[in-house]
Amino acid sequence: MKEFPKLNTKEPDGIAPNGKPYTVMIVESKEFQRKLLAQIFESEQYKVVETAANGKEALEKYDKLKGKIDLITTELDMPVLDGYAMLYELNQRKSNSLVVFISEETTKGVMQDLIQMGIKDYILKPINRKVVLERVKRVIAKYKKTALE
Repeated sequence: MKEFPKLNTKEPDGIAPNGKPYTVMIVESKEFQRKLLAQIFESEQYKVVETAANGKEALEKYDKLKGKIDLITTELDMPVLDGYAMLYELNQRKSNSLVVFISEETTKGVMQDLIQMGIKDYILKPINRKVVLERVKRVIAKYKKTALE
């Protein structure tokens, strides 16, 4: 008897060449958007290891995981500690996690600062599954040789 052909022949984007899933932390102040992003990443077999509602919570969870996170998505405007300050603190910790902002539009000056501070991409809201997955895939493909091995 012939084996039934696979309908989806595309390999999931969230699986690294070594067969393990890329790990993700989602930092987003709105619970609905945190869950939406988690579902988007999990649909491509990324492993969402943590979520956080603000930068302070994210840094505490980052420290507990000893920085073993491949990708961090965050927004700019959050209570307690915003994305800008969180990025500064990650840099102080010599983080090798790739950081992608998924946030509202911002000024050119803030964008330039974030790029100088090492963000890998900035995706404008509203959250779009296709855009998020394509841009994150591109970031991982570009930077994984240096940051994730």
